[in-house]
Amino acid sequence: MRVLMTSWAWPSHYLPMVPLGWALRAAGHEVRVASQPALGQVITDSGQVAVATGPDLDHDEVHRRVMRDLRLTAVPDAPPPGETMRHWTPEKRDRVRRVFGVFTAYADAMLEDLYAYARSWRPDLIVFDPTTYAAPLVGAALGIPAVRHVHGVDVTYQAREVVAELVAPLAARLGLTEYDVLGVSTVDPCPPSMQVPTDVERIPTRYIPYNGRAIRPDWLREPSRRTRVCVTWGTSTTRLAGFRFFAPPVVVSAAEGLDAELVVTLTGQEVDSFTDVPASVRVVRSVPLDLLLPHCAAVVHQGGNGTILTAAYHGIPQLVLPQLPDQMFHTERLVATGAGVALRAADADRDSIRTALVDVLTEPRYRAAAQALRAEMHATPTPADILPDLEALR
Repeated sequence: MRVLMTSWAWPSHYLPMVPLGWALRAAGHEVRVASQPALGQVITDSGQVAVATGPDLDHDEVHRRVMRDLRLTAVPDAPPPGETMRHWTPEKRDRVRRVFGVFTAYADAMLEDLYAYARSWRPDLIVFDPTTYAAPLVGAALGIPAVRHVHGVDVTYQAREVVAELVAPLAARLGLTEYDVLGVSTVDPCPPSMQVPTDVERIPTRYIPYNGRAIRPDWLREPSRRTRVCVTWGTSTTRLAGFRFFAPPVVVSAAEGLDAELVVTLTGQEVDSFTDVPASVRVVRSVPLDLLLPHCAAVVHQGGNGTILTAAYHGIPQLVLPQLPDQMFHTERLVATGAGVALRAADADRDSIRTALVDVLTEPRYRAAAQALRAEMHATPTPADILPDLEALR
């Protein structure tokens, strides 16, 4: 079977699909990964063959042009799980349209090249990141089943009607009058207890953490003499929300005096801005969570799907400080399982963070719920196990 995987050029949108790509290759299937050239190194680092589709875009320019004066922090919260935006006011829908218009701009840039490659290579199946809208359109135009691969909690499902309106001009360019931006099925690595109710056909699979290329640091070989807590801020939050909402310094201040070792893992620019920390704090550059979290008693983070699910995979209690609308939606689903607590930005001062962190570290119910969530995840089929379900879609 030939499988074309595709994502627009944002690493955190591609990385969750990598374990399925490995499973397909290990089973003897041919796999190609189509994206803009900027993602090429990330794709080849994961062991897959990259296919350049469309030009690279300046994300900051696209963001300014499409979002205009709208900040992500001013975007309305997603509707309740399983509901839609159908009854929202025009003003609220317009703000959401601008957010998803950014993804539509990438779909516009990729559409022709993705169509041309798929028509030439003739894959049996297309597997796509849920915001790479060119993929289900190309699949519909060529009669190729397109399968959505969500990252975790399915927040994109909540915007399905808005997205269908946004991509209508792209569908018209391919001569389409009927299409479904949700594809024919959904590969779903989210634990069922966290997932939202939907009317899509889902193929449940186990979340397998993959954070990109990794070298295990020597200091992880020795156990910490104190309780170790991971503090991270994902890979996209600062770029999207700005340093104004950068919470790790407040977390470090809140943990002062606790018998704990804080490991703060950040990206390049964030590390450079994070100086003058106590001796009990270790600041590191981009240590993959899959290597670090098994050695931690808790994690403090921003609420991205990848961070939530990696912590859940390792059974780690979580303190979440969500900043963006999608992070708030993910976090609500995690908190409902009992495996963590959350503080919104307006409530996340030094004292409230300290109280919540002590609670997560000392109350056994959080670890018990985190371990139950881990057991639920590990009971779901592996990516290799679901290959017959994908083959049946051809």
